[in-house]
Amino acid sequence: MRAPGAVVVTGASRGIGEAIALRFASEGHPVACCATSAANAEPVAARIRELHGVAAMAVGMHVENERSVQEGMDAIESELGPISVMVNNAGIANVAPFLEMPVEDFAQVLDINLRGVFICGQIAARKMVAAGVRGRIVNIGSIAGINAFPRRMGYAASKAGVNHMTKVMALDLAEYEIRVNCVAPGYIRTDMIQDLFDAGKLDEAGLRRRIPLGDLGTSEDVAAAVSWISSDEARYATGATLVLDGGWTAYGHI
Repeated sequence: MRAPGAVVVTGASRGIGEAIALRFASEGHPVACCATSAANAEPVAARIRELHGVAAMAVGMHVENERSVQEGMDAIESELGPISVMVNNAGIANVAPFLEMPVEDFAQVLDINLRGVFICGQIAARKMVAAGVRGRIVNIGSIAGINAFPRRMGYAASKAGVNHMTKVMALDLAEYEIRVNCVAPGYIRTDMIQDLFDAGKLDEAGLRRRIPLGDLGTSEDVAAAVSWISSDEARYATGATLVLDGGWTAYGHI
């Protein structure tokens, strides 16, 4: 059984975050759906309540702002009870050639993708310790934190940081029986990726040829991995990065 309490998912208004929130709700957990505004997250929270009949709340939270996160976490704990699972999914990617990327764009990606994981993870962990909860923290990384991708300096640097920060968080929180792991997806078939296909900015056929399993993953694939690694079936896993990419990073042949 998973530790009792609320599941908090950042970036839960769509895509992978939405799928993760729905997955935990389907397992009977109360879920806090966090986005930059409560209005953006409310449709997912409403869908959870309608489909699964569990408590769900929409929370407006800017993950890079400590005060915003603290207020959001306090509200979640007050309404849904102790936090048992924290999923750090919120992230952005400012794409530009290295020579042309503004410093402000680089800093924004690090603020949200890396600083946000630190702030949310720290505040959630403090609440877990105070409540005596053997909690779980799952950070959503990326294969861009393992392999280099052009035009993604900030994104790749931030996700590499998430991979390594996961290990340090796991070591520091092990004495409290809080497990910390990372799930690193490859190319996932989200609405955003589909829009890029439709606009001709990404070559779907080329991507599929490059992936050994022959297709992109789904948001539900990521949600299943997050659910498993935060469950007691994975009780001995901490500080790990679970790569979910159809074999992309294993494939070195040109």
